[in-house]
Amino acid sequence: MSHRIASLLLIAIGAIYVGLATQIQPTPFSDPLGPRWVPVFFGVFLMGAAAAMFAQPRTPVAWPPPGTLARLALTLVGFVAYGLLLNPLGFVVATALAFTLFALQFGGTPRNAALAGVIFAVAAYLLFSTALDLYLPTGAWLEGWL
Repeated sequence: MSHRIASLLLIAIGAIYVGLATQIQPTPFSDPLGPRWVPVFFGVFLMGAAAAMFAQPRTPVAWPPPGTLARLALTLVGFVAYGLLLNPLGFVVATALAFTLFALQFGGTPRNAALAGVIFAVAAYLLFSTALDLYLPTGAWLEGWL
């Protein structure tokens, strides 16, 4: 049954994707097919593959235990929160918080998870901003310091 639920969800996502892709406006300098044919192709392919999965599921599915589902949901919330907090808090703080949350998900102690999160966030910031010369948001409270 879960194959069919997933396939219906993928068909809906593919249909939305195709609908959005058809709204792409071609420019006078684009190729003869236009810029929308690749996204439309992928959306149609996704819908076809999902329809095949709906018609003939291959294997029975065993859902993970409720504790695992809760941890997966918390991880998803963590990723969404990271994306939303990246600009307001800055890369270092948002990454340290996200890394700490994910380290706790893997069974780390709170102290070690927070310490590893801060070390990773600072090291990643230095690598990306200094060595690779990429812009990373610093957050309003660190503006001008980094």
